[in-house]
Amino acid sequence: MHSSESSNSANTDQSITPDEDLASWIKQAADGSRDHQKRIYELLAARIYRVIRKIVGASDADDVMQDFVIQLFGKLNQFRFESTLETWAHRMAVNQSLQYLRKTNREEQRVHKAALSMQNNLVPENQNQTDDAEVLRLAMESISGEQRALLHMKEIEGLGYEAIASVLGIPEGTVGSRLNKARKDLKTSLLQLGWEA
Repeated sequence: MHSSESSNSANTDQSITPDEDLASWIKQAADGSRDHQKRIYELLAARIYRVIRKIVGASDADDVMQDFVIQLFGKLNQFRFESTLETWAHRMAVNQSLQYLRKTNREEQRVHKAALSMQNNLVPENQNQTDDAEVLRLAMESISGEQRALLHMKEIEGLGYEAIASVLGIPEGTVGSRLNKARKDLKTSLLQLGWEA
C-alpha cells in the first residue's frame, strides 16, 4: 500500500473533517466498514508513508506500511480523541517503524553498509548535488531510527517540540536535547563520509 494512492491526504495536525464526521468514520471503520476504512486510509496514508519511509528506508517502507494499516484498523476502537487522529496514527507509525528496525536488526546492517561505502568510495572534493544527496542518504542511514524520525518531524514536517514529544511519547523538554544529539551525530557521519561544510 503506497502513499501515491492518496495524494489528497492531510499534511498537518488538523483533521480535514469535522470531529462529528470523523467520529462517525472511526466508529464505522472500527466496525468493519470498508468504505470508511478507505476514507481514513486516504486521510492518513501519504503522511504516514513518508514517516515510515524516512525511518526504515525505501526498501522496507511498503511492508511496514502494510503492517501499520492492519494495526491501525485493529486498534481504531481504542482512539479516544485525546489528540488528533493524525497525531495518534503518527505515534503508532513511528513506534511500529522503530520496532521493525529493532526486530530485523536493520540498524547494524545500515551502519555496516555505510562503513563499507566509506571505505570503498572516496567522495570527490568538488561534490555535485547528486554526490551530496548520496552522502546525506548514507549519513542518515548511519544514525538511529529515532534520530531519523526526530529530524524528519522537525526539519521536513516542521512539527514543534510539543507535537514531536506527543508522537514519540517523551517529555517535551527531552526533544531539544535529542534533536541536538541527532544533528551532531548526523554531522559527524557526514564528515566521516567526506562531506565538506
